[in-house]
Amino acid sequence: MKLEKINHRYTEFFNMLPEDWKEIISPIWDKIKNTATIYAILDKGSISASGIIFTEKLLEMTDFELKNGQSLFDKGYAYIGFLWVAENRRNEQLGSKWLSLLKKQDVKQGFWLTIEEAGLKKFYEKNSFQTIAESEDKENIEWLCVYEPEIRE
Repeated sequence: MKLEKINHRYTEFFNMLPEDWKEIISPIWDKIKNTATIYAILDKGSISASGIIFTEKLLEMTDFELKNGQSLFDKGYAYIGFLWVAENRRNEQLGSKWLSLLKKQDVKQGFWLTIEEAGLKKFYEKNSFQTIAESEDKENIEWLCVYEPEIRE
């Protein structure tokens, strides 16, 4: 199992995403595609799990992300967004496998992300991410999670 870059298949990936995610990423893709990479686990050519790695500030960042995440970009951390597992491939640990393969690509690379669901917080913490910030807006709560590589330059 390996991660493959699939930027050329972005439409197929976007069509797998929930509507609210599509509404965020689809309109801005042309503006950010040169600083973003879609990585996927493929099975017989079909996307089983995929996500986007951003290396520069996103066009659509919340105030919470700007306040807490910009310094991580400045330190060279990449942002993980839109991690998605195909519905027919759920419960196969593919999200964890995707993260593990990503971390193995460059053992010195740090990553960060934001989440809005408590269940996802547990998932990322299980996958070696630490929650380092929580938004003050309790109605639209967000957490910022960071993966610190063991080896850092």
